[in-house]
Amino acid sequence: MDGIQVISVNRQGGLIRAIRFLTAFWNLTKNKEAIIFVKYFKFVSWLIRLMRPKNAMVLDIRTGSVEKNILARKFYDTVLKIEALFYENITVISSGLSKKLGLAKKAEILPLGAEVISSTDKVFNDLKILYVGTLYNRNLEKVIYGLKKYLSQSETPEKVALTIVGDGLPGQLDRLIMETERCGISEVVKFKGRVPHDQLKPLFDTHNVGLSYIPLTAYFDDQPPTKTYEYLMSGMPVIATKTSANQLIINHENGVLIGDAPQDICTGIKLMEQKMDRFCSKSIRMSAQDYQWQRIVENLHTYLCNLR
Repeated sequence: MDGIQVISVNRQGGLIRAIRFLTAFWNLTKNKEAIIFVKYFKFVSWLIRLMRPKNAMVLDIRTGSVEKNILARKFYDTVLKIEALFYENITVISSGLSKKLGLAKKAEILPLGAEVISSTDKVFNDLKILYVGTLYNRNLEKVIYGLKKYLSQSETPEKVALTIVGDGLPGQLDRLIMETERCGISEVVKFKGRVPHDQLKPLFDTHNVGLSYIPLTAYFDDQPPTKTYEYLMSGMPVIATKTSANQLIINHENGVLIGDAPQDICTGIKLMEQKMDRFCSKSIRMSAQDYQWQRIVENLHTYLCNLR
């Protein structure tokens, strides 16, 4: 973005990288009038506050721990809470996460936002479904099984297609492709791998349904998914798993809420098919207008100015 100077610090070297980062921070924040906005940095954020006690400073929390192990998750969330004690000003991505971390009375909500990737008005005479996101820890094979189940029951299977954009750990994409072939639906499901954000527009232009599939777990429940907003702002109704975060965004006018089992995927596609003639891209975009980056940045600017 214009006006943004990015300074990268080498992340190699374990403890040494933390020292290298803190040194760079010290050298670059000598202006006592500067407002310092800190994205939470595990084990280091409390030191940043102590290093510049005279500066106005904000700790921004984008996520709680998403470790699968419950003990590890509780440990890292406890560390986060302790480090947050060093800050007077805190912003959190959602009210749900703020309550979970015990920061509801102290923190300001700084929601996730998105931009309009596609401005075309969608035609809803078939289902061209798009999933964009990581494959890591998402259990997307359940989507494949659910789609297979739907296709076996549908009278018009030729009207449904799914495109998956993204990658995960080494070998994860290949395993998902193999599972799709094993299910016999490789003609219906297309994999694009990792696609840079500035090259997503053609995909958002040519698809008319977004898939926001997030496993229904305690550690994902309060995390607002970027792609839900991007689908909506591109005029696409969304099939979304019913996390607490998605339930605040998706309603009968802009999508369908489902569980995360294969049968739920099958049901979600059926419901979307039944509702396709009721959707309007303009109305869908209006439902997400509060999450445009421009509006969020304006609110953040007001908040930061009040810290002086």
